Amino acid sequence: MLIKRLVPVQTKLDYAASRLKLVLDTNNTYRVLDKQKTQDAMQATYLAADDFDLLYAHRQEVAVLHDLRISVPDGQLHIDHLFITDTFHVFIVESRTAELKLVLGANRHFTSADEEAEICSIPSPIQQLKKNKFVLKRVLQEIDWPTRFGRQLMPQFHNFVLIDSKADFSSFLGNGYEYFLSPQQLMMLIDKEVQKKSLISFMNKMSESELRRIARRLAHLHMPKKIRFSNKFRHILLPSSVHTISGNYP
Repeated sequence: MLIKRLVPVQTKLDYAASRLKLVLDTNNTYRVLDKQKTQDAMQATYLAADDFDLLYAHRQEVAVLHDLRISVPDGQLHIDHLFITDTFHVFIVESRTAELKLVLGANRHFTSADEEAEICSIPSPIQQLKKNKFVLKRVLQEIDWPTRFGRQLMPQFHNFVLIDSKADFSSFLGNGYEYFLSPQQLMMLIDKEVQKKSLISFMNKMSESELRRIARRLAHLHMPKKIRFSNKFRHILLPSSVHTISGNYP
């Protein structure tokens, strides 16, 4: 039950240079944005969406939405992939499938490395998940939660960061591992919720038309002009890497 596809959009980083120098503050502090890595991350999200489309397009018990961008008074959300099952389990998924290594440092900042081992600083996908969950809860309340046997169903939220099955994740904080999984692991978790046959899952099971109504209402709220698509994919070269290429800029 594919409700919303991910359609590539024009990024605002379409400049000639593959690496762009950015002024971050009034002290003329410069950081270098690697445009190619940013575009690779976006492309990886497109490819992941295509794979999910093939798997879930004809399954009526799971609604799939990609690139969901909604602006409400409580905030803004930008979800790479959203899955809603007919038992009202909601999977909020951020894609980081372009990286071969992800590290959560002791300073709670994330870095990534590609096949060339060049290290970049990236926005925290965990913080993005938490923000999206908070806003999505508000949004779902506004579109009328479904009822079953006269009682209102409550959504069960799951937050995950999608990484390539060959990617490596390490954390200097001793936590964060529970958020990261491969596409295969994600599909197993979704199927597990769909196939549950307990009394509780039966009580929470909604009709196909109700699931479609919820997903279409969310897709209708999609407002792409409110959020810059490229913000969440920024790959900033760390100072050691910036130093080696600073001569490229006058």
